[in-house]
Amino acid sequence: MKASMQRTELKAFLRTRRAALTPEAAGLPRGSRRLTPGLRREEVAALAEVGVTWYTWLEQGRAINVSAAALTRIARALSLSPTDEAYLFALMGLSRTDVPEHHFSLPPVMHEVLRMYQAPAFVLDTVFNVLAWNRMAECLYDFGEFDGPFADNHLWNAFMNPARRRLYPDFENGALNLLGMFRMNQAAHPEDPRFARLTEALAEASTEFVELWQRCHTAPLSAIVVPFFHREFGDLSIHSMRLPIRDSDHVDRATAFFFAPANAETAASFARVARRLAAEQAAQSA
Repeated sequence: MKASMQRTELKAFLRTRRAALTPEAAGLPRGSRRLTPGLRREEVAALAEVGVTWYTWLEQGRAINVSAAALTRIARALSLSPTDEAYLFALMGLSRTDVPEHHFSLPPVMHEVLRMYQAPAFVLDTVFNVLAWNRMAECLYDFGEFDGPFADNHLWNAFMNPARRRLYPDFENGALNLLGMFRMNQAAHPEDPRFARLTEALAEASTEFVELWQRCHTAPLSAIVVPFFHREFGDLSIHSMRLPIRDSDHVDRATAFFFAPANAETAASFARVARRLAAEQAAQSA
């Protein structure tokens, strides 16, 4: 992400978070003449103990000096979540790296780990291109069945692949979670032009993506429970575990997703599909 794009995103992010915070939630009186849905700029500045002009310039994306202490106070004034605060710091250049993202290679041992895991598991790079998967994940997602310049991208498929969309009974929440993780990756790797290419293509292709992306949602890698529906697996309730994969410089370069059953029905479904796949593999080896 170039500096100008970071400033544009910073403006949208701060304005969205300011508009979403009510005076009551911030401990301020609403008053009878309030026209804005959320806080005013001068209220955020007062809560953060910074100048109104300085905060206005920050929200306008101007090139100004910002200390970590001031940014922390702004995050608290806006009641930002931990992931929101990390995203804000990354947008200000405090978490950036200059290592080219696309030169990363997945450690060979990860393929063996995926093969041994007896439930769906796969690996995405930071821009959400699928790097590797096991047979259970292939059965669930049908990787490689979609065409086009972003055919291998998990986020693109979520919005543009009808078969993939049908997996998510609660598409909006699932998509927001993906977008939240993607947004965090984009802020941490501003030098990688693939983020802009993907978001621009999605914005042209999907009004739904535009609406959800403009919410400026952020999400951590922590595990969540996700509902799925698949024609063979049936109704599923899945613990989605996400683990970062780092390079030799300790920079996050990919994320491994490991699915685990959240109820007995899902465990039985996983076991049934695993037996079928094992039988097919045995027949092929015979």
